[in-house]
Amino acid sequence: MKGQRVAFTRKIESELLSWKNSANRKPIVLRGARQVGKTFVVNRFAENFDHFIEINLERPKERDLFSGFNTGQELVERILLYKGQKIDTKRALLFIDEIQHSAEAVQSLRYLYEDLKDLHVIAAGSLLEVFSKKEGFSFPVGRVKNLFMYPVSFMEYLEAQNPPLAEKLLQQDVLEESSLHDVLLDAFNTYAFVGGMPEALSVYEETGSYSAVREIYDAIFMGYIEDVEKYSNLAKAKYLAHTIDRAPLYAGERITYEKFGESSFRSREMKEAFDVLERALIVYRARPSVSTHIPVIEKLRKAPKLFFLDVGLVNYRIGFKEFFSRHSLDNVYQGRISEQVAAQEIVARAFRPPSLRFWIREKGSAETDFLYPFKDLIIPIEVKSGKTGKLKSLNQFMENSQHPYAIRVYSGKTRIDRIQLPSGKQYHLCSIPYYLLSRLDDVIERFVLP
Repeated sequence: MKGQRVAFTRKIESELLSWKNSANRKPIVLRGARQVGKTFVVNRFAENFDHFIEINLERPKERDLFSGFNTGQELVERILLYKGQKIDTKRALLFIDEIQHSAEAVQSLRYLYEDLKDLHVIAAGSLLEVFSKKEGFSFPVGRVKNLFMYPVSFMEYLEAQNPPLAEKLLQQDVLEESSLHDVLLDAFNTYAFVGGMPEALSVYEETGSYSAVREIYDAIFMGYIEDVEKYSNLAKAKYLAHTIDRAPLYAGERITYEKFGESSFRSREMKEAFDVLERALIVYRARPSVSTHIPVIEKLRKAPKLFFLDVGLVNYRIGFKEFFSRHSLDNVYQGRISEQVAAQEIVARAFRPPSLRFWIREKGSAETDFLYPFKDLIIPIEVKSGKTGKLKSLNQFMENSQHPYAIRVYSGKTRIDRIQLPSGKQYHLCSIPYYLLSRLDDVIERFVLP
């Protein structure tokens, strides 16, 4: 596919179609970091409508349309006059892009919902939380539907880059060893190196050049820092900019806020910066828990584990210049790249705010990488551990678990082992290759409920 720009079909598009056909439809606020593909997805979704009205609030004239209106009907009439359009509201989509530029536009979503229930309305923006904190407003409670959008997942990448291979992955029995293991692992390692930012993936597929990808990532980082400087006050901006710059270097590590990233900044200011950037979906924090069964109770005073928006941005910031070999992902950057990409795949499974947890022992240094709720169980997931003899922390979790199921994610082939613990208790360990993270729910369903 070299020499051809790739267009990714995103899983969120099916969610938008369900929303389009639903009763009592609320305006959507599409949340996501800059450059994850929000505008592209909405423009493609617009093909399902007879009429598409796009407003971009980076343009001052279009921002002014939201000043001084009294009803949703009046606002829409004003927009249509400006655009020179006539529409049937039942067959129309209004898209308000870059909504963070106007507090009035944010508040207008309430009136559009109350006064024009037939009209389909989507708003999108970046760093909405930074902007709303500065301006002192919030989105109308109960009158909007939030959808969260993340970078391209591995399955979305594979469906665009190699549709027959993606189809094979979707069709395979997840508990059987794949005859295409090496091919799928190579594809995953390419994805884990380039990352899931749509433009970066498209340019790499088009040119085969990682130097072109680096230019894109340089521009993305610059854009994020310029955004926080633009939308937050100067006192807060330095903490936010520092966090964006340094967080990728600590991906997969437990962090403390005091003097984070070799700074002189205090814990309070750094925690506030992380809170804002997590709500803006630029960083994720996995919270520790000692729970081995439902409910998962987070230990909020214990150090969280940090993950960044995208593994490609992490690789860029660390300075990697060479692709990972087929079997090296387990150990790249002390295994933290594999943990970052696993976290990214887990988060991208739903359209909700990110929610990551990991297990720690009440006393001692043992920890498992992730806790994954499944029905009434908590399934522990260990990433990158090479041999079963290295699963000491997982074994400690399983000693206290009320069920006998655990998952390991690594570069090897699919297998199930029965592990005997020192106490004599046994459990089943399902080891899956990284590319099956895209079918994690299927794996657990087949493994736990055969």
